Amino acid sequence: MAEVVEWVAVAARPDVLLSLIRDQSHRHRFLPDGWRVLRLLTEEHATIGSRMEIEARFGPGTTPRVQQILELGEDFVTEGPPGGDNFLTTWIVQARGEDTIVQAEVLFKYGGFLGEFFTRKGLRRDLKQMLQRLKATAESRT
Repeated sequence: MAEVVEWVAVAARPDVLLSLIRDQSHRHRFLPDGWRVLRLLTEEHATIGSRMEIEARFGPGTTPRVQQILELGEDFVTEGPPGGDNFLTTWIVQARGEDTIVQAEVLFKYGGFLGEFFTRKGLRRDLKQMLQRLKATAESRT
């Protein structure tokens, strides 16, 4: 599997960041350009099994995808398609001094080496934008 990892330092408490990441009803606030939440699919939005349908750019165009919270830990959230087979995203949130570090890691397979090369480039750009928007959202709440 290919991997893309990005991180950002945020001037907000870890619990504020984890709350924003875990609660899928807030996701629209920090999605990158070209992505959007189509609908929330479950009544609960911040528990294992919570699902939302998003339109995301994972290649040359946008495609609808179901994202489900697969695992929740004290300092992380893992989400991906209900089968957990591709485009798995793990968000890790840890206090570091006065800031909190948020790391997003995406594991994926897409069209072999060449497809993954081009997908990685766009995905890295999108993750950076998502993390910057998450930072702005969290810092405006504190």
